Amino acid sequence: MKKKLEKYINRKFLLYPKTRDILEVRDELYSIVLDRYNDCLELGMDEETSYKMAIEIMADYREALKEVEKGSSLGALKRNLIGLIFFSSFYFITLTLIYLFVSMVILKTFEKTWLIAVGGAFIYLVYFSASTYGYAQLFNFKRLKRWGILLIYASLVPIFYVFPSLYLSVVYSKSIWRHSWITVLILAFFYIVTDYLLNRRLISTFQRQVQLLTAGLILTTVSYLFISMFFDLWGVAWILYVVYLAVASLTFYLRGKTGKFDE
Repeated sequence: MKKKLEKYINRKFLLYPKTRDILEVRDELYSIVLDRYNDCLELGMDEETSYKMAIEIMADYREALKEVEKGSSLGALKRNLIGLIFFSSFYFITLTLIYLFVSMVILKTFEKTWLIAVGGAFIYLVYFSASTYGYAQLFNFKRLKRWGILLIYASLVPIFYVFPSLYLSVVYSKSIWRHSWITVLILAFFYIVTDYLLNRRLISTFQRQVQLLTAGLILTTVSYLFISMFFDLWGVAWILYVVYLAVASLTFYLRGKTGKFDE
């Protein structure tokens, strides 16, 4: 039953960041509730009744919880969510007005102006992704922050790959789709490097090694494609993979010798 009480207190503080002040309040409340539970048991009450009597005392400490909320990231989250709603409304209303003005007044056609709406939506996606990462930082949610970084880089794909290719295809009838997809590989490389630098102390050694190998392989692939496309060296540039495997093997061998894999 004591574990049930602890779970009850933890649920009450689930959405609060794990700051020192908040943890102190949580531990203090748990101590008070536990004392009340033990007192009820000593008075001859059964465990279930003692549990109900113990959690009733939480009602007397709602003001303490409110004070914690005001000074915590939960309050900041509520304010930011309200700000996000108002900003989103303003953004899309403004985007619609720009789209209609350009289409009806400036160009007097809706033929290609839908690109304005598409581009605006892509830009908003980046903002939304950054906001999600910011919320994860407020609560120090490690896994959510990692997903937030992934979401940010994923939102850059439409900006740097989809929209430029789409714009050139629609406006100038020039297709670069077969080459511009390399942008996705470049973004994937930077995502892996960013995730590694920010979270290398939070992940296992095996995960770190996989990330480094993957990043190196992507960089080698990008280099191979660029050299082959611009200099037409498809039959020779594959040697880059041999060089990469040799360097990677040597690096892993030396790190294994020095014991750095165990760090």
